[in-house]
Formats: sequence, C-alpha cells, structure tokens
Amino acid sequence: MEPFAAIVLAAGVSSRMGRFKPLLEIDGISMIRRVTDSMQAAGAAPVVVVTGYREDELRRHLADTGVAFLHNEDYWRTQMLDSLLMAMETLPATISRVLVNPADIPLVRPETIRALVSVPGDFVRPVCAGQHGHPIVLATRLLPELRTYTGNRGLRGAIRRLGIVPRDVEVEDQGVVLDSDTRDEYTRLLRYRREDTRRPQPLQLDLRVHLQAETSFWNASFAQFLELIQTTGSIRNACSCMHMAYSNAWKLLNEAERQLGWPLLVRSPGGSNGGGSELTARGQELLRAWRAMEAELQEQGEAIFRKYFPRNLNGENGGGA
Repeated sequence: MEPFAAIVLAAGVSSRMGRFKPLLEIDGISMIRRVTDSMQAAGAAPVVVVTGYREDELRRHLADTGVAFLHNEDYWRTQMLDSLLMAMETLPATISRVLVNPADIPLVRPETIRALVSVPGDFVRPVCAGQHGHPIVLATRLLPELRTYTGNRGLRGAIRRLGIVPRDVEVEDQGVVLDSDTRDEYTRLLRYRREDTRRPQPLQLDLRVHLQAETSFWNASFAQFLELIQTTGSIRNACSCMHMAYSNAWKLLNEAERQLGWPLLVRSPGGSNGGGSELTARGQELLRAWRAMEAELQEQGEAIFRKYFPRNLNGENGGGA
C-alpha cells in the first residue's frame, strides 16, 4: 500500500455543544485522541491536526502523541475546506492520498478505516444505511483543482463543481455518521458506544460554573462569546460563530454590564455592518480571571471526583478501545 497521511479537522468553535468538543470523553478517552489514535493505528503518517479555537489546549493534550499541528488563524471566518487545503499543502510530496476526519467523529472502527484506504480512487467515502460519512480518502493531486473552488458548500460543493466522481464504500459501521455538534448528539454517541460494546460508560464530572451579582449572567458560553468578540473585532462576527441572534447577544451584554456596573466592551459605530467592538481593559482582566479560575476549578474538581469515585464505583468494566 502506498504511504498515506491523515488530516484531523479541529479548528471549530464548538458553539452549539456549549463545551469544547475535541476534549469530550468516550470510554474515558477524549474524542480527538480517539481519532488521532485510530489514524495512526491505520498506518497514516504524518497525522496533521488543524487547530483554531483553544489551540494551546489541544497542543498540550496531544503533546505525547507525535502528531503534527497546523494552526488556522482565521478559523472563525473560514470553512473546514480551508483548513483541509492548508493541511494538504504541508504534506510531503511522497504522499498521494490522505484520510480526512473531523475531530467530532470518533467512533469509526479500525476495520472500516482499513477498508477505505484499500479502495483505489481520488475521492473515496463510506456509506452506512444510505448516509455518507467520514473519514474520506482524498487524492493529494486534486489540491490544485480544489483551490479553485470559490463556493460556500465546502468539500462536497467543490467535489461536485469539479466533476469528481465519488467512490462509495458500503460499510456496516454507524460510527462513520455519528458526530456530536450538540449535547443531544453527544448523548446519542455515548449511548451508541454502550450498546455497541455492551459496557456502561464511566462516570464523568460535568462541572458547570456561573457568576452572578443579582442573577446568573456569566457562564462558559458567555465567556466564549466575549473571547470571540475580542478575536473577530465585532459582535456580529461573534454572533455568527456562536449561531446566536444579534438581538439576544445585545440583551446578554446589556444585562451583564448592568449587573457589573461598568462596560465590558468599547464599541465603534458601523451602520448595517455592526461596527467594531473590543473588550475594555477591565473586561479583558475579568475574562482572564474567569479562565484561570475555571481551569483551577476543573483541575481541583477532577481530583476530588477521583477521590470519591474510585475505579470500583466508576465503570470498572468500562473503557477499552
């Protein structure tokens, strides 16, 4: 078999989940580690992880895995196709094909991956019960053509526009179509894993923290929203990243500033484009304090959790690959 690489797409904001998807666990193993492990086990080299939001956390989390990292600085305004093309451009010339998998599709069976890479073709994809899934196999020679696509329908639109005929591989592996954009989908993923392995999932600590003055007005999602305002330079851009209505965003911001008694944002007018916005110095200080406290609470919470829920109470028969 010719050498092949793998690209793991992990630049997204995880806004609809409300938690950072790549680090959510299944069988006590993070989703992104499950994906990178499966790609390496299939023989992919190199494995390139494309990061964006919370890049530092992913680098620390995967520091011992030997994967390569590529940061998409424009993650908040680009598509997954842009991340894919960036990563393909970094691959050695000896690589003719690449496996592509989003970080939130973690339960593809090893035999499915092996079956896909064994099938020749420029664009190979799995099909389960009539649904197309991941990972896909893509020929690197398509890169120049894919770069010419200017539409907004991602890789699927580029493949269709360029007239590339997909090679579908029928598989009996529901994992190829199970992603986790929302909490309900993550729950479905965990349930599928329990039914597939006939083992219960280990207990996890789901620690959610809020701040309040009069009422609760600050949580992880609101902190993420403020981070995105600072990154993108506008409330409207942050709303787009968060899939949040512009009017709802203003309500949240106004209520937070009312309870704090001071402004979180410096705003500049911009008519229909929404103008520009950035955090005030005090707002930045508050956000940094929140992130530091959140990290410490999570670390201490995990330690307390392990103290009171040892292995015999926490899925002793769980785990596994």
